[in-house]
Amino acid sequence: MEITLSAGSMEAVLASPLVSALLDQMSDGAVVIDARKRTVLAMNRRARLLLGYGDTALSDCLCRDALASPMCQTSCLLNAELDGVIGQGAETFYQGAQPGTVVHAESRMILVRGPDGAPLAGIELFRDLSETRRLERDLHARRSFHGIIGGAPAMQALYDLVDQVAPYELPVLVTGESGVGKERFADAVQSRSDRARKPYVKVNCAALNASLIESELFGHRRGAFTGASSDRRGSFEEADGGTILLDEVGELPLLLQAKLLRAIQQGEIQRVGEDRPRMVDVRVIAATNRDIEADVLAGHFREDLYYRLAGVRVHVPPLRERLDDIPALAEHFLARFAAEAERRGRPKATAGLATEALEALVARPWKGNVRELENVLRLAWIRVPEGGEIRPEHLEVPGRRSPEPEPISLAEVEARAIEKAMQRSDGNMAAAARLLGIDRTTLWRKLKRA
Repeated sequence: MEITLSAGSMEAVLASPLVSALLDQMSDGAVVIDARKRTVLAMNRRARLLLGYGDTALSDCLCRDALASPMCQTSCLLNAELDGVIGQGAETFYQGAQPGTVVHAESRMILVRGPDGAPLAGIELFRDLSETRRLERDLHARRSFHGIIGGAPAMQALYDLVDQVAPYELPVLVTGESGVGKERFADAVQSRSDRARKPYVKVNCAALNASLIESELFGHRRGAFTGASSDRRGSFEEADGGTILLDEVGELPLLLQAKLLRAIQQGEIQRVGEDRPRMVDVRVIAATNRDIEADVLAGHFREDLYYRLAGVRVHVPPLRERLDDIPALAEHFLARFAAEAERRGRPKATAGLATEALEALVARPWKGNVRELENVLRLAWIRVPEGGEIRPEHLEVPGRRSPEPEPISLAEVEARAIEKAMQRSDGNMAAAARLLGIDRTTLWRKLKRA
């Protein structure tokens, strides 16, 4: 959204008692940001209350320092408006003035232009979501969390766990199959921590060259090896004071695992080619799709390092164990594809998913998890005609045979049906038996046999 001033400057507008009174009467927080300098020009009463600034003067304060939102580094709303991207609301977190106080908010940006069309300022409006999220938690109905879509009970438990552990300096180990969204959970931990405004460095351990991995993590001294033409800081030094994400940590060689253990235990690293250690202050979040306990037993991963990394374990379930989340995920992805197309000037409207298509999605094994679902839906969205409904045939790649679902025994089907009926009836056997269409004695016998 844009506003163009017919005359005057931004400073003159903000100096108006009428404008000041209107801003202070708003129920949303409002922060006015200089479009060129990125300093805070004004902050209304609601924003000061939520962010804890009170009467603190914020003149010449950079917006990224005043708000301390993860979006400042990844997806600045003001930059998006300046680039001509259609304004979209976004969920984010602000840290404000008080360490440990995090404001969960929905934000949007209004761009203000001068009489000549030049950008003068951005007005960042944000609505506090804390009460909404509290009610959702009380109702066990959080359908999304830091961009993660899912309302299944297992996901609710993970959301609560992240909320609980993020503010503390515990190392976090995120596990789960490829494509389940482990990095999203790591990002959620970092954004809710006291280090949210500090450096956040991500390292894909599986993608690092085996001969250079130590240098990548800990840095090197000039001349330490062929090609080392200058001193170089490693990822741990880049993350000093903040957080490092070691993605696919299970791929690290054993020799380097010992040095990683030293960095976590003692906060001490040593550049390749140097004989003196350096101290760093880094919170470590690690992620892996491997069966890390099996690797420990097989001697491929150090047991002491495993227990250091797993200060708290966040295990993200595969999509096949939360099939009830597929409708919400599908809706999310289709809306995102439409928004991306509109931003590129190629808008396309569809009528959504046909019931048969949704049933086909739920019936798949999803070995690639959420990432596979996203890819399938993206192709289907591209293939469906303008205004059309996505049908089962749009979900298939032409000329490619669909993978056969793994067979399920009748006993397993029966066990799942009984488990679901017992959940829906809150453990009441008589109610569960009615749902299954059997008598209570038969249900009791089947439960006893299981």
